[in-house]
Amino acid sequence: MVPRFVNYDHRYHAGNPADVLKHAALALVILELIKKDEPVLYVDTHAGIGTYRLDEPTGEWKQGIGRLLSRSARRRLPELGPYLDLTRQEGEDAIEYPGSPAIAWSLFRPQDRLRFFEAHPR
Repeated sequence: MVPRFVNYDHRYHAGNPADVLKHAALALVILELIKKDEPVLYVDTHAGIGTYRLDEPTGEWKQGIGRLLSRSARRRLPELGPYLDLTRQEGEDAIEYPGSPAIAWSLFRPQDRLRFFEAHPR
């Protein structure tokens, strides 16, 4: 039997409100984990490509990460700073957005082990 894949395209959904919640929580969890000296093993089974360029005018990102990039949002939500610092605004409608692998890679330490997998054929 050939395995079936869920037709979930990370590129289309990257930066949407649910994605922002997931990635903000991931960043906060990683920051708690690395407070201890012991190394961490991080395994991502649905890694995607890692970083996404968000420049689709109809993309879902405008209602998610697009609403959090203002200075006022950073002042209201300072705990999201480490996560938001990983997002690069490249213009009014162009953003380099980190997926889970980029967030983990940026926050974990050299002694930690990271393993990334993506089952989607594309």
